[in-house]
Amino acid sequence: MTAPSTIVVKKYGGTSVGSLERIENVAARLAEDLARGEMPIVVASAMSGETNRLVAMAEYIDPDYRGVAYDMLVASGEQVSIALLAIALQKRGIAAQPLLAYQLGIQTDNVYSKARILKIEGERLLDLCRRGIVPVVAGFQGIDEEENITTLGRGGSDTTAVALAAAIGARQCEIYTDVPAVCTADPRLVPGAKELTRVSFEEMMEMAALGSKVLHIRCVELAAKYGIRIHLRSTFEAREGTWIVPEGEVMENPLVTAVTHDANTFVFVLHPVPAGTDFLANLFDRLATRGVVVDIITQSDTGGGQRLAFSVTKEDVALTRQTLKEFLPPGVDVETMEGMGKISIVGVGMRNNFGVAARFFRVLADAKIPVQLVTTSEIKISAVISSEFLSTAAGQLADSFELRTADAGASNRG
Repeated sequence: MTAPSTIVVKKYGGTSVGSLERIENVAARLAEDLARGEMPIVVASAMSGETNRLVAMAEYIDPDYRGVAYDMLVASGEQVSIALLAIALQKRGIAAQPLLAYQLGIQTDNVYSKARILKIEGERLLDLCRRGIVPVVAGFQGIDEEENITTLGRGGSDTTAVALAAAIGARQCEIYTDVPAVCTADPRLVPGAKELTRVSFEEMMEMAALGSKVLHIRCVELAAKYGIRIHLRSTFEAREGTWIVPEGEVMENPLVTAVTHDANTFVFVLHPVPAGTDFLANLFDRLATRGVVVDIITQSDTGGGQRLAFSVTKEDVALTRQTLKEFLPPGVDVETMEGMGKISIVGVGMRNNFGVAARFFRVLADAKIPVQLVTTSEIKISAVISSEFLSTAAGQLADSFELRTADAGASNRG
């Protein structure tokens, strides 16, 4: 199945539809797209703040529960935004059809709160487009084989959009948000961070996994798998943003492409744990089954038994606690290191250059920033540090690897 080039999947995030006025603005922009000859398939997130409100209500009752009822609750926000956007389009004389996951056959596994898409029926979308009806699809949600509502995790609407593009055979997908482009660092933390015109799939996956909130990692994984170029753009500006593309389409590979940070890193410390690899295999298998992504793992012998430490993101803390309660034998103490963050550098140029790790740790040492845990790959270096040092670390690394404008760096140092 290959969609006509006039059909374009467009995802609008929570800030894009964060108020009735903004929903009207999106409808006006879509009307302009139609006037230019495009036929949009629209994916919308819940209005900004709504998913947080729903999650807070669930966690007030039971902070560790993740299951059918949780997903049914938090999926409801998208139903509101797509209905309002469809009304706004119809007011402008544009035929529009709001669609929930079950109406499109967006089938997922049953890992609640972090489900993965297994299959989408794309033919209904194409049929609506052929009839001149704009599909307005609820992002972030699916249904499992028992027709329970599932959700895809934070940023899951990005994943929905790219999956829809793959299902209809589209070659690109537009994702609209409140930032104009992907930057070399978070501009709120690093003033003067440079905009990137193109980023490779591989780099963007690492950046998303390491704390960049611009795109969801699974949407980039899907884009890479199906060769779908992502154009990240601002809802509020009519200009080019950043293209996420295969590595061969990136003209230059700087030594380091970006500094990323994640202020919501949690470290679990278990002590004493049984010796041997069977315990580790079973524990991490249980966590994986629940959809928990474990990033950094260390184990040491303290004399009083084996000490195991591993890090997860904030969104996985409840699932991790739930799993540990069910799995750990009596006598194992569980501590959490809160107030931690992860600082990272990413770049495909690191593959063929030496001395990058030395420079990374020299910057942290000169700033007197203690490092708790470390992990590396071919194109990234990450360190878990106290959250209070994230701003300093990000700024100093950006300056060291020339990731912001010279004037901004000098002003920050001054």
